Amino acid sequence: MRARLFVLFTLLLPIALIGVFAQQPPAQPAGRGQAQGKQGGAAFGRGATPTFPGPPAGMQALPLDLFSSKNFYKDQKLWSDQRYFRCNTPRQLTDIWTSRRIGDKPPTSAAWSDCSIDYPRDKIVSPYPYKTAKEHYAALLAAAKAKGGPTVYTKATTPDWDGYYTRDQQADHGAEWIWGTVNQVPTILSLLTPEYQKRMVQINYHEAVDNAPQWEASFCYPEGFMRWWAQASQGGNFQLTMTPWNVQFLSGIAANFLRQVLIGKEHVQKVPQWYGETIGFWDGATLITWTANVQGWTLSHSMFEFSDKMETVETFKPVVDASGKFTGLDHETVFYDPLAFVQPLRATYRYARRATPDNPTQRYTYIECLSNLRNTDGRPTQLTKADPRYIDYYGRPWAQNWEKYFEVGWDKPQETLPQDILDLFK
Repeated sequence: MRARLFVLFTLLLPIALIGVFAQQPPAQPAGRGQAQGKQGGAAFGRGATPTFPGPPAGMQALPLDLFSSKNFYKDQKLWSDQRYFRCNTPRQLTDIWTSRRIGDKPPTSAAWSDCSIDYPRDKIVSPYPYKTAKEHYAALLAAAKAKGGPTVYTKATTPDWDGYYTRDQQADHGAEWIWGTVNQVPTILSLLTPEYQKRMVQINYHEAVDNAPQWEASFCYPEGFMRWWAQASQGGNFQLTMTPWNVQFLSGIAANFLRQVLIGKEHVQKVPQWYGETIGFWDGATLITWTANVQGWTLSHSMFEFSDKMETVETFKPVVDASGKFTGLDHETVFYDPLAFVQPLRATYRYARRATPDNPTQRYTYIECLSNLRNTDGRPTQLTKADPRYIDYYGRPWAQNWEKYFEVGWDKPQETLPQDILDLFK
Protein backbone atom coordinates (compact mmCIF):
# COMPACT_ATOMS: atom_id res chain seq x y z
CA MET A 1 0.00 0.00 0.00
CA ARG A 2 2.83 2.41 0.83
CA ALA A 3 4.37 1.75 -2.57
CA ARG A 4 1.01 2.34 -4.24
CA LEU A 5 0.48 5.65 -2.46
CA PHE A 6 4.01 6.75 -3.28
CA VAL A 7 3.57 5.99 -6.98
CA LEU A 8 0.27 7.87 -6.99
CA PHE A 9 1.86 10.90 -5.33
CA THR A 10 4.87 11.01 -7.63
CA LEU A 11 2.73 10.69 -10.74
CA LEU A 12 0.06 13.19 -9.78
CA LEU A 13 2.10 15.90 -8.10
CA PRO A 14 3.82 17.26 -11.23
CA ILE A 15 0.53 17.19 -13.14
CA ALA A 16 -1.34 18.85 -10.30
CA LEU A 17 1.27 21.57 -9.97
CA ILE A 18 0.79 22.50 -13.61
CA GLY A 19 -2.78 23.48 -12.87
CA VAL A 20 -2.19 24.94 -9.44
CA PHE A 21 0.84 27.08 -10.19
CA ALA A 22 -0.18 28.08 -13.71
CA GLN A 23 -2.70 30.44 -12.19
CA GLN A 24 -0.70 31.82 -9.30
CA PRO A 25 0.18 35.52 -9.52
CA PRO A 26 3.88 36.31 -9.29
CA ALA A 27 5.27 36.79 -5.82
CA GLN A 28 7.12 39.81 -7.11
CA PRO A 29 7.29 41.58 -10.47
CA ALA A 30 9.91 40.55 -12.97
CA GLY A 31 13.13 42.45 -12.55
CA ARG A 32 12.46 43.23 -8.87
CA GLY A 33 13.99 41.17 -6.08
CA GLN A 34 15.64 38.92 -8.68
CA ALA A 35 19.21 38.60 -9.83
CA GLN A 36 19.89 41.75 -11.82
CA GLY A 37 22.30 42.13 -14.68
CA LYS A 38 22.88 44.53 -17.53
CA GLN A 39 19.96 46.43 -19.02
CA GLY A 40 17.57 45.61 -16.21
CA GLY A 41 18.96 42.24 -15.51
CA ALA A 42 19.57 38.65 -16.29
CA ALA A 43 16.84 37.67 -13.86
CA PHE A 44 16.49 33.94 -13.93
CA GLY A 45 13.19 32.21 -14.38
CA ARG A 46 12.96 28.66 -15.62
CA GLY A 47 16.11 27.56 -17.40
CA ALA A 48 18.12 30.68 -16.44
CA THR A 49 15.85 32.93 -18.50
CA PRO A 50 17.39 36.32 -19.34
CA THR A 51 14.89 38.90 -18.14
CA PHE A 52 14.55 42.60 -18.89
CA PRO A 53 11.75 44.80 -17.54
CA GLY A 54 11.91 46.77 -20.80
CA PRO A 55 13.45 46.26 -24.24
CA PRO A 56 17.13 45.19 -24.13
CA ALA A 57 19.79 47.59 -25.40
CA GLY A 58 19.31 48.38 -29.06
CA MET A 59 15.66 47.36 -29.08
CA GLN A 60 12.64 49.67 -29.18
CA ALA A 61 9.25 48.37 -28.07
CA LEU A 62 6.43 48.21 -30.58
CA PRO A 63 3.37 50.39 -29.92
CA LEU A 64 1.37 47.12 -29.86
CA ASP A 65 2.52 43.62 -28.98
CA LEU A 66 1.21 40.25 -27.78
CA PHE A 67 0.87 41.45 -24.18
CA SER A 68 -1.01 44.65 -24.98
CA SER A 69 -3.14 43.36 -27.85
CA LYS A 70 -6.87 42.85 -27.43
CA ASN A 71 -7.13 40.74 -30.60
CA PHE A 72 -3.98 39.04 -31.84
CA TYR A 73 -5.71 38.02 -35.11
CA LYS A 74 -5.61 41.66 -36.22
CA ASP A 75 -1.86 41.88 -35.60
CA GLN A 76 -0.76 39.44 -38.29
CA LYS A 77 1.62 41.92 -39.89
CA LEU A 78 3.49 42.14 -36.56
CA TRP A 79 3.93 38.40 -36.01
CA SER A 80 7.18 38.38 -38.00
CA ASP A 81 8.74 40.90 -35.60
CA GLN A 82 10.39 39.34 -32.53
CA ARG A 83 9.49 42.45 -30.54
CA TYR A 84 5.82 41.49 -30.81
CA PHE A 85 6.64 38.61 -28.42
CA ARG A 86 9.12 40.74 -26.42
CA CYS A 87 11.85 38.43 -27.69
CA ASN A 88 10.60 35.54 -25.56
CA THR A 89 11.11 32.05 -26.95
CA PRO A 90 8.03 29.80 -27.11
CA ARG A 91 9.15 28.03 -23.95
CA GLN A 92 9.61 31.35 -22.16
CA LEU A 93 6.10 32.37 -23.21
CA THR A 94 4.56 29.18 -21.88
CA ASP A 95 6.48 29.58 -18.59
CA ILE A 96 6.07 33.32 -18.18
CA TRP A 97 3.55 32.94 -15.33
CA THR A 98 5.17 29.99 -13.55
CA SER A 99 8.64 31.58 -13.82
CA ARG A 100 7.15 34.78 -12.32
CA ARG A 101 8.18 36.95 -15.23
CA ILE A 102 4.71 38.31 -15.89
CA GLY A 103 5.23 41.38 -13.69
CA ASP A 104 2.98 43.12 -11.17
CA LYS A 105 0.40 44.37 -13.69
CA PRO A 106 -0.17 41.41 -15.97
CA PRO A 107 -0.23 40.96 -18.83
CA THR A 108 1.16 44.35 -19.95
CA SER A 109 4.01 44.15 -17.43
CA ALA A 110 5.41 40.93 -18.94
CA ALA A 111 9.18 40.73 -19.13
CA TRP A 112 11.38 40.84 -22.19
CA SER A 113 14.04 38.27 -23.00
CA ASP A 114 17.33 38.23 -24.91
CA CYS A 115 16.64 39.32 -28.48
CA SER A 116 19.89 37.75 -29.72
CA ILE A 117 18.81 34.19 -28.83
CA ASP A 118 17.90 32.24 -31.95
CA TYR A 119 18.74 29.02 -33.79
CA PRO A 120 19.29 29.42 -37.55
CA ARG A 121 16.34 28.63 -39.74
CA ASP A 122 18.57 26.99 -42.34
CA LYS A 123 19.57 24.38 -39.75
CA ILE A 124 15.92 23.47 -39.17
CA VAL A 125 14.74 23.00 -42.75
CA SER A 126 15.59 19.79 -44.54
CA PRO A 127 18.78 19.86 -46.66
CA TYR A 128 17.40 17.18 -48.97
CA PRO A 129 15.65 17.71 -52.35
CA TYR A 130 12.67 15.47 -51.60
CA LYS A 131 9.20 16.99 -51.47
CA THR A 132 7.43 14.04 -49.86
CA ALA A 133 8.28 11.27 -47.42
CA LYS A 134 7.29 8.70 -50.03
CA GLU A 135 9.83 10.11 -52.48
CA HIS A 136 12.52 10.25 -49.79
CA TYR A 137 11.94 6.69 -48.60
CA ALA A 138 11.85 5.36 -52.16
CA ALA A 139 15.18 7.01 -52.94
CA LEU A 140 16.84 5.46 -49.88
CA LEU A 141 15.34 2.07 -50.69
CA ALA A 142 16.58 2.30 -54.29
CA ALA A 143 20.06 3.15 -53.03
CA ALA A 144 20.01 0.11 -50.77
CA LYS A 145 18.85 -2.13 -53.63
CA ALA A 146 21.66 -0.80 -55.82
CA LYS A 147 24.09 -2.22 -53.26
CA GLY A 148 22.33 -5.59 -53.18
CA GLY A 149 19.98 -4.78 -50.31
CA PRO A 150 17.87 -4.26 -48.37
CA THR A 151 19.76 -6.20 -45.72
CA VAL A 152 17.78 -9.08 -44.25
CA TYR A 153 18.64 -10.19 -40.73
CA THR A 154 17.78 -13.31 -38.77
CA LYS A 155 17.36 -13.64 -35.01
CA ALA A 156 21.01 -14.55 -34.77
CA THR A 157 22.28 -11.65 -36.89
CA THR A 158 19.95 -8.75 -35.99
CA PRO A 159 22.06 -5.83 -34.67
CA ASP A 160 22.42 -5.96 -30.90
CA TRP A 161 20.92 -2.60 -30.00
CA ASP A 162 18.64 -3.90 -27.25
CA GLY A 163 18.66 -1.92 -24.04
CA TYR A 164 17.81 1.38 -22.38
CA TYR A 165 18.68 4.73 -23.96
CA THR A 166 18.76 8.38 -23.04
CA ARG A 167 19.37 11.53 -25.03
CA ASP A 168 23.07 12.34 -25.09
CA GLN A 169 23.17 15.93 -23.83
CA GLN A 170 26.84 16.30 -24.75
CA ALA A 171 26.42 15.37 -28.42
CA ASP A 172 24.37 16.83 -31.24
CA HIS A 173 21.61 19.31 -30.33
CA GLY A 174 19.78 19.48 -33.63
CA ALA A 175 16.34 18.68 -32.20
CA GLU A 176 16.13 21.36 -29.51
CA TRP A 177 14.22 23.72 -31.79
CA ILE A 178 11.26 21.36 -31.26
CA TRP A 179 11.46 22.10 -27.52
CA GLY A 180 10.79 25.81 -28.10
CA THR A 181 13.86 26.80 -26.09
CA VAL A 182 16.35 28.11 -28.66
CA ASN A 183 14.34 30.14 -31.18
CA GLN A 184 12.61 33.44 -31.50
CA VAL A 185 8.92 32.88 -32.19
CA PRO A 186 9.01 34.47 -35.68
CA THR A 187 11.68 31.98 -36.75
CA ILE A 188 9.36 29.10 -35.89
CA LEU A 189 6.42 30.91 -37.49
CA SER A 190 8.43 31.24 -40.72
CA LEU A 191 8.37 27.44 -41.00
CA LEU A 192 4.57 27.30 -40.92
CA THR A 193 1.79 27.91 -43.40
CA PRO A 194 -0.53 30.87 -42.70
CA GLU A 195 -3.22 28.73 -41.06
CA TYR A 196 -0.73 27.07 -38.73
CA GLN A 197 0.96 30.38 -37.98
CA LYS A 198 -2.41 31.62 -36.77
CA ARG A 199 -2.85 28.52 -34.61
CA MET A 200 0.59 28.95 -33.03
CA VAL A 201 0.01 32.61 -32.17
CA GLN A 202 -3.33 31.57 -30.69
CA ILE A 203 -1.43 29.21 -28.37
CA ASN A 204 1.12 31.94 -27.57
CA TYR A 205 -1.60 34.41 -26.66
CA HIS A 206 -3.77 32.23 -24.47
CA GLU A 207 -0.88 30.61 -22.63
CA ALA A 208 1.19 33.77 -22.09
CA VAL A 209 -1.48 36.47 -21.86
CA ASP A 210 -4.57 34.69 -20.51
CA ASN A 211 -2.63 32.15 -18.43
CA ALA A 212 -4.86 29.39 -19.79
CA PRO A 213 -2.45 26.56 -20.79
CA GLN A 214 -3.97 23.42 -22.29
CA TRP A 215 -1.12 20.96 -21.84
CA GLU A 216 -1.45 17.26 -22.60
CA ALA A 217 -0.30 16.04 -19.20
CA SER A 218 -2.67 18.37 -17.34
CA PHE A 219 -5.76 16.69 -18.73
CA CYS A 220 -4.35 13.29 -19.72
CA TYR A 221 -4.79 14.13 -23.39
CA PRO A 222 -2.85 12.00 -25.88
CA GLU A 223 0.75 13.13 -26.26
CA GLY A 224 0.61 13.10 -30.06
CA PHE A 225 3.28 12.00 -32.53
CA MET A 226 5.68 14.97 -32.50
CA ARG A 227 5.75 15.04 -28.71
CA TRP A 228 8.13 12.05 -28.92
CA TRP A 229 10.82 14.59 -29.88
CA ALA A 230 9.87 17.09 -27.15
CA GLN A 231 12.09 17.43 -24.11
CA ALA A 232 9.46 17.17 -21.38
CA SER A 233 7.74 14.08 -22.80
CA GLN A 234 10.84 11.91 -22.21
CA GLY A 235 10.03 10.13 -25.46
CA GLY A 236 13.71 10.01 -26.26
CA ASN A 237 14.57 8.04 -23.11
CA PHE A 238 13.41 4.68 -24.35
CA GLN A 239 13.60 0.94 -23.97
CA LEU A 240 14.61 -0.60 -27.31
CA THR A 241 13.79 -4.18 -28.29
CA MET A 242 15.13 -5.70 -31.51
CA THR A 243 13.71 -8.53 -33.61
CA PRO A 244 14.16 -9.32 -37.33
CA TRP A 245 10.61 -8.16 -38.10
CA ASN A 246 9.89 -5.50 -35.47
CA VAL A 247 12.01 -2.83 -33.78
CA GLN A 248 10.14 -1.44 -30.75
CA PHE A 249 10.63 1.81 -28.81
CA LEU A 250 8.84 2.16 -25.45
CA SER A 251 9.04 5.38 -23.44
CA GLY A 252 7.10 8.17 -21.73
CA ILE A 253 6.53 10.05 -18.49
CA ALA A 254 2.92 11.35 -18.57
CA ALA A 255 1.73 8.85 -21.17
CA ASN A 256 3.21 5.84 -22.93
CA PHE A 257 4.88 6.07 -26.31
CA LEU A 258 4.84 2.78 -28.20
CA ARG A 259 6.59 3.06 -31.55
CA GLN A 260 7.11 -0.03 -33.69
CA VAL A 261 9.09 -0.28 -36.92
CA LEU A 262 7.66 -3.08 -39.05
CA ILE A 263 10.57 -4.33 -41.16
CA GLY A 264 9.85 -5.08 -44.83
CA LYS A 265 6.15 -4.18 -44.56
CA GLU A 266 3.85 -1.68 -46.30
CA HIS A 267 1.43 0.84 -44.81
CA VAL A 268 -2.05 -0.64 -44.32
CA GLN A 269 -3.79 1.59 -41.74
CA LYS A 270 -6.95 3.22 -43.06
CA VAL A 271 -7.39 5.84 -40.31
CA PRO A 272 -4.82 8.07 -38.56
CA GLN A 273 -3.04 6.67 -35.50
CA TRP A 274 -1.75 8.72 -32.57
CA TYR A 275 1.84 7.66 -33.25
CA GLY A 276 1.33 6.80 -36.88
CA GLU A 277 2.25 3.60 -38.65
CA THR A 278 5.96 2.96 -39.23
CA ILE A 279 7.58 0.65 -41.76
CA GLY A 280 11.27 0.23 -42.43
CA PHE A 281 14.21 -1.63 -43.90
CA TRP A 282 17.87 -2.18 -43.19
CA ASP A 283 20.66 -0.73 -45.32
CA GLY A 284 23.57 -2.59 -43.80
CA ALA A 285 23.75 -1.44 -40.18
CA THR A 286 21.48 1.57 -40.76
CA LEU A 287 17.77 1.36 -39.98
CA ILE A 288 15.58 3.48 -42.28
CA THR A 289 11.92 4.12 -41.45
CA TRP A 290 8.85 5.81 -42.93
CA THR A 291 5.97 6.86 -40.68
CA ALA A 292 2.58 7.79 -42.14
CA ASN A 293 -1.09 7.81 -41.07
CA VAL A 294 -0.44 10.17 -38.16
CA GLN A 295 -3.23 11.82 -36.15
CA GLY A 296 -2.85 15.60 -36.26
CA TRP A 297 -2.28 17.21 -32.86
CA THR A 298 -0.18 19.86 -31.10
CA LEU A 299 3.23 20.24 -29.49
CA SER A 300 1.52 22.67 -27.06
CA HIS A 301 3.72 24.76 -24.72
CA SER A 302 3.45 27.74 -27.10
CA MET A 303 4.70 25.70 -30.05
CA PHE A 304 2.79 24.62 -33.14
CA GLU A 305 0.19 22.13 -34.31
CA PHE A 306 0.72 19.55 -37.05
CA SER A 307 -1.82 17.93 -39.36
CA ASP A 308 -2.85 14.39 -40.22
CA LYS A 309 -0.73 14.75 -43.36
CA MET A 310 2.38 14.51 -41.18
CA GLU A 311 4.90 11.88 -42.32
CA THR A 312 8.53 11.26 -41.40
CA VAL A 313 11.59 9.51 -42.75
CA GLU A 314 14.06 8.55 -40.04
CA THR A 315 17.49 6.95 -39.98
CA PHE A 316 19.16 5.25 -37.02
CA LYS A 317 22.90 4.67 -37.31
CA PRO A 318 25.13 2.90 -34.75
CA VAL A 319 27.71 4.91 -32.81
CA VAL A 320 30.90 3.16 -31.70
CA ASP A 321 33.77 4.31 -29.51
CA ALA A 322 37.47 4.21 -30.32
CA SER A 323 37.65 0.51 -29.51
CA GLY A 324 34.72 -0.29 -31.82
CA LYS A 325 32.25 -0.89 -28.97
CA PHE A 326 28.64 0.06 -29.67
CA THR A 327 27.60 3.03 -27.49
CA GLY A 328 24.45 4.48 -29.00
CA LEU A 329 22.51 5.70 -32.01
CA ASP A 330 22.66 8.73 -34.24
CA HIS A 331 19.11 9.63 -35.23
CA GLU A 332 17.89 11.89 -38.02
CA THR A 333 14.26 12.77 -38.72
CA VAL A 334 12.83 14.65 -41.69
CA PHE A 335 9.26 15.88 -41.09
CA TYR A 336 6.90 16.24 -44.04
CA ASP A 337 3.58 18.04 -43.51
CA PRO A 338 2.33 20.01 -46.53
CA LEU A 339 -0.61 21.45 -44.57
CA ALA A 340 1.40 22.75 -41.62
CA PHE A 341 4.95 23.35 -42.95
CA VAL A 342 6.12 25.50 -45.84
CA GLN A 343 8.89 22.96 -46.48
CA PRO A 344 10.17 19.75 -44.87
CA LEU A 345 11.93 20.14 -41.50
CA ARG A 346 14.81 18.22 -39.95
CA ALA A 347 15.89 17.18 -36.45
CA THR A 348 18.92 15.23 -35.30
CA TYR A 349 19.94 13.76 -31.99
CA ARG A 350 22.20 11.16 -30.42
CA TYR A 351 20.93 8.52 -28.00
CA ALA A 352 23.36 6.86 -25.62
CA ARG A 353 22.73 3.30 -24.44
CA ARG A 354 22.92 3.50 -20.67
CA ALA A 355 22.08 -0.14 -19.91
CA THR A 356 21.72 -3.49 -21.65
CA PRO A 357 18.78 -5.88 -21.11
CA ASP A 358 20.71 -7.97 -18.58
CA ASN A 359 20.87 -5.03 -16.16
CA PRO A 360 19.19 -6.31 -12.96
CA THR A 361 17.50 -3.05 -11.97
CA GLN A 362 16.39 -1.42 -15.23
CA ARG A 363 12.65 -1.52 -15.86
CA TYR A 364 10.07 0.27 -17.94
CA THR A 365 7.20 1.26 -15.66
CA TYR A 366 3.91 1.41 -17.51
CA ILE A 367 2.19 4.77 -17.06
CA GLU A 368 -1.41 5.51 -16.23
CA CYS A 369 -2.12 9.22 -16.57
CA LEU A 370 -4.46 10.16 -13.70
CA SER A 371 -5.61 13.74 -13.38
CA ASN A 372 -8.21 15.75 -11.49
CA LEU A 373 -7.42 18.90 -13.43
CA ARG A 374 -10.42 20.25 -15.31
CA ASN A 375 -11.06 23.44 -17.22
CA THR A 376 -12.95 25.96 -15.09
CA ASP A 377 -13.88 29.12 -16.96
CA GLY A 378 -11.25 28.19 -19.55
CA ARG A 379 -8.34 27.62 -17.16
CA PRO A 380 -6.97 24.36 -15.73
CA THR A 381 -8.03 23.95 -12.11
CA GLN A 382 -7.23 21.23 -9.57
CA LEU A 383 -10.50 19.72 -8.34
CA THR A 384 -11.18 18.76 -4.74
CA LYS A 385 -13.36 15.95 -3.45
CA ALA A 386 -16.19 18.45 -3.05
CA ASP A 387 -16.45 18.75 -6.84
CA PRO A 388 -18.75 16.15 -8.43
CA ARG A 389 -16.22 15.75 -11.27
CA TYR A 390 -13.48 14.63 -8.89
CA ILE A 391 -12.35 11.01 -9.34
CA ASP A 392 -10.80 9.11 -6.43
CA TYR A 393 -8.74 6.80 -8.63
CA TYR A 394 -7.45 4.62 -5.80
CA GLY A 395 -10.69 4.57 -3.83
CA ARG A 396 -12.89 2.26 -5.92
CA PRO A 397 -14.54 5.12 -7.88
CA TRP A 398 -17.04 2.76 -9.49
CA ALA A 399 -18.31 1.69 -6.05
CA GLN A 400 -18.38 5.29 -4.82
CA ASN A 401 -20.66 6.18 -7.73
CA TRP A 402 -23.11 3.36 -7.01
CA GLU A 403 -23.19 4.13 -3.29
CA LYS A 404 -23.78 7.83 -3.92
CA TYR A 405 -26.62 7.46 -6.40
CA PHE A 406 -28.20 4.04 -5.87
CA GLU A 407 -27.49 2.82 -2.32
CA VAL A 408 -28.48 5.83 -0.21
CA GLY A 409 -30.04 4.72 3.09
CA TRP A 410 -29.25 1.06 2.63
CA ASP A 411 -28.28 -1.09 5.62
CA LYS A 412 -24.81 -2.44 5.00
CA PRO A 413 -22.53 -4.90 6.80
CA GLN A 414 -20.26 -3.25 9.35
CA GLU A 415 -17.26 -1.94 7.47
CA THR A 416 -13.65 -2.55 8.43
CA LEU A 417 -10.58 -0.94 6.96
CA PRO A 418 -8.52 -3.10 4.58
CA GLN A 419 -5.41 -4.56 6.16
CA ASP A 420 -3.08 -2.62 3.89
CA ILE A 421 -4.57 0.63 5.22
CA LEU A 422 -4.22 -0.53 8.84
CA ASP A 423 -0.59 -1.41 8.14
CA LEU A 424 0.15 2.28 7.53
CA PHE A 425 -0.43 3.01 11.22
CA LYS A 426 1.87 0.30 12.58
